[in-house]
Amino acid sequence: MKRASFLLAGLLFFGVASAQDLPPGVLLLSRTENHIREELQRLSSISCLETAQREVQRDKGKMKPLDTVRLEVLTNGDQGLFASPGDRKFSDQQPLSFAGSGMLGNGLFGPYLKNVLLNGSATTVYKGEEVAGGRRLARYDYRLAPAFSGQTVEIPEGSGSVGLEGSFWVDPSTYDLVRLDLNADDIPPTLPLSALTTSIHYGRTVLANNLTVLLPETADVRMVKSSGEISEDQVEFTHCRVFGAESTVSFNPPDNSEPVRFGATTLDDTLRPLPAGLQIAVKLRTGITGSMAVGALIDGAVAADVKDKRSVIIPAGSPVRGRIRRLERYTDPFDYYVVGLEFTEVEVEGIRHIFYADLADTDLPPGVELTLSAGNNGLDTLRNNVPSLGGVTMEKREKIFTHSLPGVATFFIRGGSLDLPQDFRTVWKTRPWK
Repeated sequence: MKRASFLLAGLLFFGVASAQDLPPGVLLLSRTENHIREELQRLSSISCLETAQREVQRDKGKMKPLDTVRLEVLTNGDQGLFASPGDRKFSDQQPLSFAGSGMLGNGLFGPYLKNVLLNGSATTVYKGEEVAGGRRLARYDYRLAPAFSGQTVEIPEGSGSVGLEGSFWVDPSTYDLVRLDLNADDIPPTLPLSALTTSIHYGRTVLANNLTVLLPETADVRMVKSSGEISEDQVEFTHCRVFGAESTVSFNPPDNSEPVRFGATTLDDTLRPLPAGLQIAVKLRTGITGSMAVGALIDGAVAADVKDKRSVIIPAGSPVRGRIRRLERYTDPFDYYVVGLEFTEVEVEGIRHIFYADLADTDLPPGVELTLSAGNNGLDTLRNNVPSLGGVTMEKREKIFTHSLPGVATFFIRGGSLDLPQDFRTVWKTRPWK
């Protein structure tokens, strides 16, 4: 017995010594890969609304808005799958087939994570820790050859496979991926492309039954053609929801091939659409403070009866649910917050409905403003695009986008502390889900 105990102690000591002898970042990377593998397994049963605000700049011209594209997206683990909002048929076709022209990225919802972290083909180098957004993050640089990147670019002028190189940042306390940057590398001569860059930001999202999942929140994609034309997409993911778990979803297969299948189910039928054009006033039942985290659940209530053709279809007091979408503090040129509140569902007599609406109006209690100005002394000016409240622009220093996101109210709160009270009121106008 003593000999066995001594042997066990020796093995334990050897294991500790081996871990200590590993190069910096190796153990963290291994734990992160295992963690991301578990998170990706959940994505096959979660869909989100992907909103892409697209802009284009012709050679020697100015950047101009192109359009806004909205699709429902999920993944089968290997590729993104898309559908028009509210449609039950997801397709493995390229997302650009829904738009017809311009640039529209694929792989943002999960496949990039698998290619960079889990396929074992990337060359990865630990670069140490950095402080970003008040968090200490571990940074890794990586490179993927064209044969293993899974990145194929098709434009009217040509097509080809490219490599990928870039960085990703990990929270060492949770093993969550916070940001992933991808840059096209080894661009072939058949592809008249100067640059293709993508940056994806991730965050914890609380879904039904308090399920917490790591999901992409925003992405920025920029493509520069050899002709000088530049295309940019600013992408947001909202209205994420869980599927059931009893059947299998099939997707439109190519001719003479097996259907694409994976272990998920039909959409949650308890989330029903509302008629378009309804005016819904919502009052917060959850106070918002500066100590809360992005992704935290919030509750509201319908402030007055909502009628359609003289009939009350949403009684006053009906619960509305959502989450904190943005909670950013800035100190330059003065103290202020940018706050985004996302509402995703309203419950009417026990039946849940999709809260798919545009912000039409809001209260302006002391400190809450739709525009901020530092005065006429040449300092930065902040402005919100009215009436959509979709974009927030900081001239001179930074450009921040929210892009007319349905169900999201974005505004400023002046000062160094944040205490948005209950009964804060917003007014929304529902839009067609399909």
